[in-house]
Order: sequence, then C-alpha cells, then structure tokens
Amino acid sequence: MRLLRITALILALTFVFAACSTAEPEIVPEYSGDVEEDDIDLLGYEYIIAAGTHGGGRVQLAPEPGEDSRGDKLLQRYKDTEKKFNVKLNVIGESNLGMFMAQYASGMKYADIAICQAAEVATGKYVQNGYFMPFSDMGLDFDSGIYGTQGMLDAGCFDGKYYAIISYYWGLPSPYTMPAMWFNPAMISEYQQTSPHELDENGSWNWDAFKQMCEAINDVSSPNSDEHIYAVSHIGEPFLELAALYSNSARIVTKESDGKLRYSLNSTNAREALDFIKDLSERKLIEENNGDFIAKFCDGRNAFVLQYTQIGLASENASGLAYNMDGAYEWILFPTGPSYDPTTARTAYSYHSRFYFAPSNSDAEVHGLVLPYLFQPLPGESVDTWQDEFERNNFFTRESFEQYVKMRDDAFYDYAPYIPYNDLCAMLSKVTTGGTTATEALESMESKIQAGLDDLYNDYLK
Repeated sequence: MRLLRITALILALTFVFAACSTAEPEIVPEYSGDVEEDDIDLLGYEYIIAAGTHGGGRVQLAPEPGEDSRGDKLLQRYKDTEKKFNVKLNVIGESNLGMFMAQYASGMKYADIAICQAAEVATGKYVQNGYFMPFSDMGLDFDSGIYGTQGMLDAGCFDGKYYAIISYYWGLPSPYTMPAMWFNPAMISEYQQTSPHELDENGSWNWDAFKQMCEAINDVSSPNSDEHIYAVSHIGEPFLELAALYSNSARIVTKESDGKLRYSLNSTNAREALDFIKDLSERKLIEENNGDFIAKFCDGRNAFVLQYTQIGLASENASGLAYNMDGAYEWILFPTGPSYDPTTARTAYSYHSRFYFAPSNSDAEVHGLVLPYLFQPLPGESVDTWQDEFERNNFFTRESFEQYVKMRDDAFYDYAPYIPYNDLCAMLSKVTTGGTTATEALESMESKIQAGLDDLYNDYLK
C-alpha cells in the first residue's frame, strides 16, 4: 500500500502524540440491558470460536493487545462477555472441518461456532446430514440486524431454517460478496469520460455508458502489447459475465414456493447479458486474459477491474489494490442492463462466502444467551457509528463507501455451492471467447446444474 501506507503512518503518529499528552478516554460499551450481569451464570463454560482470517492474518478474531483500536475493542467485548455470563471465550484460529469431524466422531466438542466457507459446508453435506444446528432453534432475533442482512441469512437457509450468521456489527471479517467493481478516476478523466459515480447519481450508469467507455478507453497502437490500453480485461473466472447477468436481473438458481431450488439461467435476461459481453469481446473492446489483471489496473492499463470485495479493502487484503496503486481507486456497481429490475441486487454472497456455523454438539441454550450480547456493536460504537472506522481505513470517497455498503447489504445468495460452479464458470467464459452461443450454453448447463441442486439440496428436504 503506497498512498494509504503514508496516510496510516501520519495517523499513527498523530495518535502517539495524542496519547502522550492526554489520558485515553474510557470505552463505554453500548449494550442492551436485556440481561443483568448477575442474572446468568454459565459456570465457566468454555465458548470456543474457530475463526479464519483474511489477508494473510490481517483480520484477526484473536488479535494481540495494542495492535489496533478495532482489535482492542474486540478483546474488550470478549472480556465483558466472560464477566457477564461467567464463560471463558477461546478463539482457536483457522477452522478445520476435518478436525471437527474427527472430534465429533469421538463425542468431543470442537467448537461452539466456526467460520466456514459456504461451499465447503454445502458440498460436504454438513448441514444436510445434521452436523450443524440451526440458529433458528436458539431464539435469536433475526430482525435485529446483529446476525446479518436477509441475503446473508439466506446463504445458510436450509429447509426453512437458518444455519449461518455473521457478526454484522463487528465489521470483520467483512462479508465476501462478488462481483465488486473498481475504476481508476485519473484514467477516466484522462480519456475525458464522465465519472461512473456521476452517471450513477443521475441514473445513466448502464450498459450503453459502459460500452462507450470501452470504445473510448482503447489504445492498441503500440507494437508492444504490454503497453496496450483497455477499459477492462476478461479473466479466467467470469466476473464480467456474472456481473452482466446479475445487472440484468438474471439468476442462476431460484427457490420456488415449495422450497426447492430450480435452474433459472436459461432466460432472455441471461442471453442478453452474455451476448453483451460477447459483443465487447468480438469487437476487441476488452482485453483477453493475459497476465496479472490486478497489475494492469494498478499500472494504468485498465480503467476498470472486477473481483471479490476483499481485493479492494486495505484492512482485509495485504496484496490487493490498496497496496499496489499509486493513486486513488473508486468503487462502483456494475452498470445496469436493459432488462434490469431495480428491486433486484447486482452482487451475491457466492461460492467463497464465509459464515459462522454451529456444530450440532455445541449448546443451543448457551448460544441463545451469549450471541445476542457478544455480536452487538463493539464497545464505544452503536448501530449508527460502527462502520465509521471501516470507512476511514478503506475508502477514498464517501461515494465509494456507499457503493460498497450497497454491494454488501443488498447482495443476494446465488446458491453457487450447490451447483458445479467450475463447470459453469468455464461455460460462461466459453461464450465470451466465441466457443459457443449463449443459447447453446444456457441450454446445455440446465441438466447438470439441476442435478447438482437435487443432489446437494432438494433431495434432503423433508
């Protein structure tokens, strides 16, 4: 991180000098008064959290004291929870489903809650076979916002019950949504294009506007292909294709009234989306996968880049944009297509999304008591202020932060863990590169995707 690294140093020095001259203010937790301190005694129960990290360990649920203010607030929350309920909180690090199953078979508790990738849980059939318990059976208030948005909760909804939650007001680890999109404002200005933020504000950020930018930001005059300029690159994982699908209200899977999952990608909306990206490719307005697409964006050879949200968060990815860009980068949702329904989201909690799951041999009553207190806004914060620090540390403008919040809070669940996701990705990319038509691809995928939905989801419904 170059620019942000300098900013962080200045802020750090400011805090050091302030600490030398004034006493540190007391952090006063803003907890609910539903449970009085002396009402509950859990007799020293060991509440174990198996938690992974993002960014090579940058986001820790067991941070060292004094490393940063967010970590210290989290440690304070642990201490207050231990005192309030007479429990011992133990964060054991990266969750290990193999270890969990080994201890489960021996009648031992591995953890009370564990952060697991949605795909590992779905394909491993942990929920389907009863190895995790539903948070729905713990008396939790899912309308409180503490455990995530509706889209986040849907990611763990199985047979009408919620099996996955997040610690929403902690803000870490941040939700794993896709596709996120960023643009280089200096490059947009250099090519005399209107800022996507401005276009979005006036309702003109659509496929036509994006196509115009792809036409304008295109310079292949140099004999050295490493110097060619494109608006965006097409890469192996089909972020462009998925962005176009979601921005035209197409869905891979839908849940029907009987609770079963059905393949729904073979639609007019989907064909429009894939044909749009294919047209850009055929006109050579997007660069084919050729090298490090992140480097191309950071070096000013692409004006846009798409990936998972973590790539753009300095607090969660030590190899992402913040640590490689010389200047600012801005967040923007992918532009809307001609059939877009504004009531639908353009981003998803997808294959790699991670959530808390509760092993079925943990204690539901303890969860019901501890979680409503543990997951509230951290000490000194409220439901209105918890993300202020996150905004300051990760975004160059308020507009970008608002775009991120929309990506995070409006995201839907795309059920990718229940389908042959790699096959889908390969087929979508094949359409863009001219290997097949959109109609042929969408029809050919139906039986395979539906078979996956039946095998991993529908066949387990009661």
